[in-house]
Amino acid sequence: MLTRRSVAVVSAVAGMICLLLPAQAWADGGGSDVHSCNSTWICAGVDLPGQPGSGQGGKTPGGGGSGGGGGGGGDQGDGKTCATGATQVSGTGWPCSLPGVGTFNESSGCYVRKLDPQPPKSDPVWEGHTTGAVYGFACLAQGNPTPTAGYARWYETDPLGQQGPTAAELAQRALSMMRLDGAKVGSAPPAGTKGLVGMPVWLWTEQTPTTWGPQSTTAAAGGLSVTATAHVTSITWSTGDGSSVTCTKPGTPYEQSFGKRESPDCGHTYSKVPDGGTYKITATSTWAIEWKATNGETGTLPDEIRTAGTTLSIGELQVVN
Repeated sequence: MLTRRSVAVVSAVAGMICLLLPAQAWADGGGSDVHSCNSTWICAGVDLPGQPGSGQGGKTPGGGGSGGGGGGGGDQGDGKTCATGATQVSGTGWPCSLPGVGTFNESSGCYVRKLDPQPPKSDPVWEGHTTGAVYGFACLAQGNPTPTAGYARWYETDPLGQQGPTAAELAQRALSMMRLDGAKVGSAPPAGTKGLVGMPVWLWTEQTPTTWGPQSTTAAAGGLSVTATAHVTSITWSTGDGSSVTCTKPGTPYEQSFGKRESPDCGHTYSKVPDGGTYKITATSTWAIEWKATNGETGTLPDEIRTAGTTLSIGELQVVN
């Protein structure tokens, strides 16, 4: 049911005044059923080809609409379209867009526009939804292309099919708003000190939303919202001696109480002294990104790779006689 307060919309432009109102609601103060299209567009001063008195006649797309969102009746199947870049509906001479009324939609035979302001979310026209938007349909009556019948209906995305970015594109946009860093490297022995051949080296990253995750960001357009969530699935540590270790956990920070034990989840033991005395360690983080849209779509984006590094000095234990 639509209310007079929510869908009565007035547009005034040069040569034209249009009012979308639910006729029955104005007649008896009650609601108007969207699905029976019991509402009207009243337009004055519109001069369209085919209008009585214009001398052009011709068929017109159907008026009215249904709960399914398409206009009912008329000549919907006769191929009237507005091709990309066109200014007129093919075969009619009618403008593809009427200021204040909307853009022609071939599947419904109506001019469609997003209502501004939108009805309150409490209005039944929202059908219980909280995303998307409510659109007004000004439909063309038989023998008279002046918009004379209309209705309003909720859609998740733009019913013109010009809804802008896809869910996957919005996911990519959400990803671009994230800060995904490489590891904030910790090691034992720490950088700047010397470790020993044969002694365990502990490796880890400080665990934050930007170094390990998870972190989520939402992007929206055309009534569609997509939330992307990123988290690190693994860090591969290249230890500089030709070896590497892949850790699926952030690693355990070393504490003195651990003594000479090996790391329980991420570490390495060097077997020789490096040329020059130091090894360069590179940590390669793999970020996985999943997304979910308000229209029910889900998916993943290609992994994101980030790197960070440090250096370790490794020597041999010197025995003094």
